[in-house]
Amino acid sequence: MEFTSQLELYKKLIPVFNVKKRLSKITKYCDIDNKIIWKYLVINKWKNSYNLQLSEMVNDIITLDLSEIYKFNEGERQR
Repeated sequence: MEFTSQLELYKKLIPVFNVKKRLSKITKYCDIDNKIIWKYLVINKWKNSYNLQLSEMVNDIITLDLSEIYKFNEGERQR
């Protein structure tokens, strides 16, 4: 599956982000936004990746360590 833009890809992944958000409600990291998860992955995980499969991206989102996202979000808020 090919996407013509990052926005199109982001929209396709929204259901996965929503699953991650539901999982995060179990922890203290319940204020994590889809866009923060997306930004973190684009900058830290996918920056030098090419030809990623959608399944790999889904796996990256689901297995993402919430504490890393929380730290990243705090850093973004301080900027």
